[in-house]
Amino acid sequence: MRSFLKLEGQAKKDFYQAKYEYYRHFNLGTLFISAIMFFVLLVPFWQVYEQFSWQFLAIRCLVVIPLAVVFLAYRKTRNYKLMSVLSLLMVHAMIWGNIWSATYMTDHSYVNEGFLIMNVVLMLVSFSAPPFYTMVAQLGLIGNILLANQLFHFAKLDVILSFNVKAIVLLCLVNLIITGFYYDHYITQKKLEFALFHDPLTRVFNRRQLHKIMGEGHDLSFMSDNVVILIMDVDHFKQVNDTYGHDEGDRILQFAADCIRHCLRGPDLLIRWGGEEFVAILSDCQRDQASVVAERIRRSVEMSVNGVCKITLSLGVAIYEGGDCFETIKKADQALFVAKHNGRNQVVYYESLDQEALEAAGINGQTNA
Repeated sequence: MRSFLKLEGQAKKDFYQAKYEYYRHFNLGTLFISAIMFFVLLVPFWQVYEQFSWQFLAIRCLVVIPLAVVFLAYRKTRNYKLMSVLSLLMVHAMIWGNIWSATYMTDHSYVNEGFLIMNVVLMLVSFSAPPFYTMVAQLGLIGNILLANQLFHFAKLDVILSFNVKAIVLLCLVNLIITGFYYDHYITQKKLEFALFHDPLTRVFNRRQLHKIMGEGHDLSFMSDNVVILIMDVDHFKQVNDTYGHDEGDRILQFAADCIRHCLRGPDLLIRWGGEEFVAILSDCQRDQASVVAERIRRSVEMSVNGVCKITLSLGVAIYEGGDCFETIKKADQALFVAKHNGRNQVVYYESLDQEALEAAGINGQTNA
């Protein structure tokens, strides 16, 4: 459950950001309710302790200031570090307000209960914060108690500290447990997201990822001004399956996917298009760069040892010029068909083809998959 404590670097930041996103509405709601409680508590003080003053009321009204700061930050940013600090500081601001307003009261017998209540509020607000932030905020409560003691000289300071230290330890443990439970949820969600947008065999993206990226307009121009699409097909793959069996055929597909992935650049997108076909989308890529990448992929598959049999790839390349990207994929597919017709294990560029070459390969303006 506490595997999250071993997270480092960006993985750690991603987890705590996701945790904040999950609890952010709960966090804001808790702060609103706490602020209302902070204000309306003047009523029981008045009724039970028969203590009231206009200074007491004015201090209670000041709670709107830290609440407004948190709310404005909530609207402007989702940074978990900033929001965690602001949220926890708001709770401490209410604690300081309680201490300040108590200087206008004569009966301080309720103070220990007040600290325990704010301890619980700190824990609730800490749901959206990293555990370390929680521990620091909870330990800060001890400092608040010692500050209050300087003003009120508690008769039983040791009892107050004992109660609150135990509560702090317990609530920090509760926060660790809750964070651990959320980590289990987080990992499950990540696995589901991976399964939704990745091909289970080759571990590359599936078509859903492309639809997710391009939206309803099928437009990829947002990626860069220069986008090139490659479509690749394992040559004679049916013969591999027939000769070596489907398990070995799966190994070939995994091998091909690995070779292609290792030849692509960081921002490039690789998709298993179906069967033995893969599509690569190269962003910020000029024609000469695409040629280098395509040839590198072809040679990598041809020269590498896969443990089953020698295989090759045929590749079709087309330049994306805006609009519906499926039109460019069709062009790349036509170039792929020409590559297969001309002997396989080669790269063909759609822009280099003329009508005669298309007709020779049996293409009449239609895609041949």
